[in-house]
Amino acid sequence: MPFRNQPSRDRGASLVEFALISPFLLLLLLGTIEFGYVFGQYNEVRHAAREGARYAAVSNPDLDGGGIGSSDVVNAVCNSIDLPGSTVTVTMTEVDTAGSAINGGAKPDRGDYGEVHISATIKSLSGAPLITSFLPSQLTNAATFRLEQDAAWTAGDSGSC
Repeated sequence: MPFRNQPSRDRGASLVEFALISPFLLLLLLGTIEFGYVFGQYNEVRHAAREGARYAAVSNPDLDGGGIGSSDVVNAVCNSIDLPGSTVTVTMTEVDTAGSAINGGAKPDRGDYGEVHISATIKSLSGAPLITSFLPSQLTNAATFRLEQDAAWTAGDSGSC
């Protein structure tokens, strides 16, 4: 029995190995959580763009017959988005059937196509510079719609919340 009383030379090796690998594991965990948080914020921006487009396309005109204005669409977007501490910019444009923007200055008519563009600055959940350097600081999205009534907004109108 030669191994009966010999001390182990590997004592503490697992602790040293864990100390070496734990920063990478923590970085991987925080990165995964941060990516999920940014993905959730992207879904908020995408949802708000669709909500603004839906509101611009099908909402009833105002009582004065002027139709909904860009401020009404901006309010619909701002009410549907929940990004704490973020600045959200909403721009409305008229587009042709191929999706190219038409120069502003005129109010689109019934049957024309429009687009709601949303740009939102986002904040980091962890604030770790090593992680946030790989993530965007601004998210954008757009939704195209067909007008069901004459628009009261002019192509190029914008607002923020």
